[in-house]
Amino acid sequence: MLRITRSVEYGLIAVDYLASLDGELVRARDLSEQLKLPAGIAAKVLQRLATAGIVVSEQGAHGGYRLGRSLDELSFLELSEAIDGPQHFTPCSDEPACERRSYCTVAGAVADLDTQITDLLSGISVGRLLRGKAVDHREGAAV
Repeated sequence: MLRITRSVEYGLIAVDYLASLDGELVRARDLSEQLKLPAGIAAKVLQRLATAGIVVSEQGAHGGYRLGRSLDELSFLELSEAIDGPQHFTPCSDEPACERRSYCTVAGAVADLDTQITDLLSGISVGRLLRGKAVDHREGAAV
């Protein structure tokens, strides 16, 4: 079933921590020590987040990482794709050359499911998720 990778989980932990620093720079090694994350994986996650513009990397003796944008404007899907690459939630949605496509009776439904999951995750802001308010339970809609 749908699972969040450990790297994405570490990414959530890292951006949550960076948001708490109000723009202060932190080195990857210090972040990993403070949050008790494996140093190599934390560094790789931060590099990927920097490449995507989610965090900013500043080089030099006093360099480090800081949050590059508001977590309220960052969707969970953007964060996940920055770390793990493009997301496909159904098996055949990332196999355009599937040999069964011409006679598959569920290809349309599966493609629709992939679109619905993608839309759901792109509608969840990381900021609201981290505050425990990703879903409005009264209406059942992601906000």
